[in-house]
Amino acid sequence: MLAWGVVIVRLASRVVAALGPALLLADSIGCVAIDPNAELCAVGGVDCACTQGGACDVGLSCVAGTCIGPGGTSTDAPTSSSETIDPSESSTAPGDSSDGGSTTADTTPASHANLAFVTSSAYTAGALGGLAGADAICQGHADAAGHSGTYRAWLSLPGEDARDRIGDARGWVRPDGAPLAIDLPQIIEGRFFHPPVLDENGTFAAPNFIWTGTVDDGTANSLDGFGVCGGWTTDEATGFAWIGDLGAGPGWWTAYGSQPCTGSARLVCLGVDQQHELVVEPVPGRLAFVSAGYVAPTEGRAAADALCQAEAAAAGDDGSFLALMAVPGEAPADRFDLGGAPWVRADGVPVFPDGDPFGDTLATPFVFDALGNATTLAIGWAGSYGAQDPGDDLSSCTGWTANTGNAGMFSTIHIFWQAWALGGGDQECAQLGYSVVCLEQ
Repeated sequence: MLAWGVVIVRLASRVVAALGPALLLADSIGCVAIDPNAELCAVGGVDCACTQGGACDVGLSCVAGTCIGPGGTSTDAPTSSSETIDPSESSTAPGDSSDGGSTTADTTPASHANLAFVTSSAYTAGALGGLAGADAICQGHADAAGHSGTYRAWLSLPGEDARDRIGDARGWVRPDGAPLAIDLPQIIEGRFFHPPVLDENGTFAAPNFIWTGTVDDGTANSLDGFGVCGGWTTDEATGFAWIGDLGAGPGWWTAYGSQPCTGSARLVCLGVDQQHELVVEPVPGRLAFVSAGYVAPTEGRAAADALCQAEAAAAGDDGSFLALMAVPGEAPADRFDLGGAPWVRADGVPVFPDGDPFGDTLATPFVFDALGNATTLAIGWAGSYGAQDPGDDLSSCTGWTANTGNAGMFSTIHIFWQAWALGGGDQECAQLGYSVVCLEQ
């Protein structure tokens, strides 16, 4: 059974944007206590709502609307806990809310999961002040936003890998309450339920780069020619450091490329206090996946459809599947019923934001094949320059019949999935093959 504190967190993350001031009614009627053995507690009391003026009883502090005990945690907050989250709780586009993108974050991660966010400010590499300085930056952003707990930057130096700086922590959510990851391997591999694209205030922070110094196994970058800017202490004019891409999944999120030390980037900050058993319940819906197999452009769209159907059947899904591909005069989205059940990945997380299927920004990247394995390719055939834009001969390898010319592509591992198409990017039709995005009809 969920603790009351968890229930309050989940409700708050869902309704505060919709109800706004209506939530202040709790000031006059009390609130449900975090203590699971209690029923109601007075406003201003420990683990209950602060007064409208932000006051609490003597000895307590008001942290983002909740009165907490000394040390920044509730008086009976455990260091381990469990929580079941419905991933559709964040099925809007990242950061969407009635106030234009900022959400109200839960600020007592000690009572449930660790918090993960990206800093709202960007820094040159030298301004980080080493690993300790970067951790202090994360802590400062968390403290300023009213988030309790201890935070570390996802950052490496030779001999001190990012993956070893997180300790035994497990179970992370974003400031909007959306689940991010169950454990450290899921973070290292970039198989996020929802990527870390919200800053400490709950504001959408992508597109942006993050300093990482870290490759895709969570260790310090050791590639020749790329240093770590004097241990993250100097803005070397000729130095470079590894960066990640906000909104991306496997590989790219932590090891997208490098930029000069004089460039600016943000930090991903992870709470490290809690060993939290985060359970994410799959949302029923239509399956969306990235094909494990490849299709050559001259094989035609029918071959892509057959590939999607075969891989879905092999995964035990007896639905009807088509490739999300355009042909001249038809957009990729034209093949599907927009009014059906939501499209979900193999892990049960909805891919498209509520009310905006095939929009520019995904709720979470496609990432997985039908069996739940992470894709090894970052792009797939699209055949047009937008999911709702008809294809033509120039964007679809002449209707998937020619190995000359170019074709529009989708990103399979990024929330900005149409960037390859909308930005004019494409791939040569002479390529031997790429994956496709497969959707259940």
